[in-house]
Amino acid sequence: MDKSEELKRLGARIKELRNAKGLTQNKLGLLILKDQQSIHKVEAGEFNPTYLYLLALAKGLGISVKELLDFE
Repeated sequence: MDKSEELKRLGARIKELRNAKGLTQNKLGLLILKDQQSIHKVEAGEFNPTYLYLLALAKGLGISVKELLDFE
């Protein structure tokens, strides 16, 4: 699997978790101090988030990074 496919899978996982928490992209962005466009790009697989970005996402979603990355 290539890098772009992996990023799309990660983005789909983040979107799934965000929706399960009843959060909009904008609300999640406010929780982690990122703009809605940034969240959109991650969920669309258009942006490769850093480790610190993943930590922020996990915290905003109330889960561990391990749970965030558990999409296999």
